[in-house]
Amino acid sequence: MASHNTTTTTTESLLPRSPTLRQLINTLNATLLKPRSLPLPRYISPQHYSFTLSECAGHASFILVAASYATEDFLQLRIMAVAGSSAMLFFSYFHPHGRVLWLPLKWNLLFIAINSYRIGRVLFKRYMADQLSDELKEFRQEHLSVVDAVDFYKLIRIAKEQVFHEGELVMIQGSTNPFVHMVIEGELEVLRDGTLTYVLEKGNFVSEAGLHSGLLLGGAMEACGSIVVGPPFDPTGNNNVLTSRRNKVRLLTWDRTELVQLLETDKGLRNSLKAALSWDIVRKLKTQRHMLVEGRVKDATAWTKKREDQGISRYASILQNMLRLPPEEVQAMSQTLNTYRLIHHIEDVDHERALAKCGWTKEEFRLGRQEKKEFEEEDDDDMGEFESVRWRKVKRFSSRVVRTLLQ
Repeated sequence: MASHNTTTTTTESLLPRSPTLRQLINTLNATLLKPRSLPLPRYISPQHYSFTLSECAGHASFILVAASYATEDFLQLRIMAVAGSSAMLFFSYFHPHGRVLWLPLKWNLLFIAINSYRIGRVLFKRYMADQLSDELKEFRQEHLSVVDAVDFYKLIRIAKEQVFHEGELVMIQGSTNPFVHMVIEGELEVLRDGTLTYVLEKGNFVSEAGLHSGLLLGGAMEACGSIVVGPPFDPTGNNNVLTSRRNKVRLLTWDRTELVQLLETDKGLRNSLKAALSWDIVRKLKTQRHMLVEGRVKDATAWTKKREDQGISRYASILQNMLRLPPEEVQAMSQTLNTYRLIHHIEDVDHERALAKCGWTKEEFRLGRQEKKEFEEEDDDDMGEFESVRWRKVKRFSSRVVRTLLQ
């Protein structure tokens, strides 16, 4: 009798103190655990099959989990997971055997919380992407359609807008540039040693430096050419003296390191941006052909030579940035660098010239580390002696201070 009273008390303690909640749980318990018969015709089966709504909730949970494996949409998968875990909650609490299965119930509560948080994040980002200006939405549709609206919002969130007017310099050849730009209005002229090599139009990226091939290099890059806001192109050759047209350029600007960090943590965005950058290269090549047709290139031979020099200089700046990394990262990026060389037709001779410009040899690049010169080792030894002397002085001074405080 005592054992029966203890069991009853424990069961009662599971119910909430509120009379309304007690009434609700008792009603649910009676409804979900009430045996029901499945009315099957006798010609199908002479047996009577019974079931409870609690068992239906358990079956529905597994069916939803199985269905979630067949969907590719991230949001649908999460919603199915929440629905399946919720159905399992009812089955675990109102179990047909009359006992609450606390272990699966607690785990499913955790799964519901995690998936609900992820659903909330997705809906919030979609809402924020929808709040972008109509101009930016239209720009994405026209020039970055391969980038999802939410991914585009992620890019815009860390970007800044810059405005340049006709005659202003955006970048100077040989200077260090820690930014990646994209033209959203106007036209830029790219010069190599004062020679116009190509133009950048709306939708073009500026200083992407290998991102399209997967080279995720942060930090500043050496500019391989000067970029200026020139006057609008006038086919008549009068340089728009008869009109009031003036060139105005608006750029979206990203800090290269911050952009690389975002791409490293978001694989989907990285893949879609690589696709957009690849299309951007194709557009730039078409623009160069249009320059020849429009007569903007006066000397095709000199123009081709400057473009080749610019390509080698760009490759050298990428190498210089890459060689600052630890040896294991340099070796890990070697295959990606080969992809870049294949895309841009960087021959072995050009590769060795670029390495020499960075102070490396071909063998050192293969090993992924640079051999120290003899005088550098002597300098390191001298520096080590200097550091040890300085450290001894610091220790003596600190010990004197401690003794003074203790006295």
